[in-house]
Amino acid sequence: MQKLLVILGPTSSGKTDLAIKLAKKFNGELIACDSRQVYKKLDIGTGKLPSGKMTVEKGKGFWLMGEVKIWLYDVADFKKQYTVYDYVKDANKVIDDIAKRQKLPIIVGGTGLYLRALLEGLPNLAIPVDQKLRKELEKLSLQELQKKLQRLSLKKWKDMNNSDKQNSRRLVRAIEIASADFTSDGVPKGLLRGSSKILKIGLTAPKETLYKKINSRVEKWIEEGIIDEVKNLITDGISKERIRNLGLEYKVIIDYLNGEFSLDLAIKKMQNKVRQYARRQITWFRKEKDVSWFDITVAGWVRRVETQVNSWYYARDDQAH
Repeated sequence: MQKLLVILGPTSSGKTDLAIKLAKKFNGELIACDSRQVYKKLDIGTGKLPSGKMTVEKGKGFWLMGEVKIWLYDVADFKKQYTVYDYVKDANKVIDDIAKRQKLPIIVGGTGLYLRALLEGLPNLAIPVDQKLRKELEKLSLQELQKKLQRLSLKKWKDMNNSDKQNSRRLVRAIEIASADFTSDGVPKGLLRGSSKILKIGLTAPKETLYKKINSRVEKWIEEGIIDEVKNLITDGISKERIRNLGLEYKVIIDYLNGEFSLDLAIKKMQNKVRQYARRQITWFRKEKDVSWFDITVAGWVRRVETQVNSWYYARDDQAH
């Protein structure tokens, strides 16, 4: 049975460094689970760059860090919106490819919504609109739409209330969901990882420690050239508003470039934004089920993680959990 390792936690907790270490030990490859690392030319503020000295080579859809592949970096053009649906579709292809090569897929990242969609399936709202299909359906009468939905998914038809059954727009959306490669529950086939044995490792730390690491990280971004990174995006034709909509540090940098405050104040604002984001991540991941948490300030935590992964990785399928 396919095994899938997940490393989750707030920003600056050391997820990628740990994942690379585990990948080397257990013959694995990483899949980034981050809503912004998918974009090309967003390297510094999205945290793609490794800590410490490590060689980095960029491939098609992946980066090679210290001889370990990290997939789903640089897979989307920043001028186009990349959705959770796109992520789940792309991540599943990568996971299946890694598994076929008899390596361990390791999901690593902090975008909770993307992780939940990948492991548990997508809600109907994430299913994209099919304009071609809609044009065809608009030609059908109410009765024809009803019959079409009944043929596609009798369960979906029965689940609709009487009002929706008489609403052409609601019927079109229901048919759109059922017509794609979806199960009767509206969840894309093959996206549920029910046939996988999953181990979730969560990294945590006291807030004071995490905030200190975040503050240092922001200062390092300045040294690495995050402001020039944003200027280059603008030169490449990306609107300031599009960059600003990324939020967090990128929003602050745009305001700084617009002359709204000094660099020193910009750094403080960036640090505050990222700390707030870390708090939101912590709140989200507290609700995640079946996570083995490790405090990165406790001596020997890496060794304990390795011991748990080792037991899970080499367990028989009926023992892994």
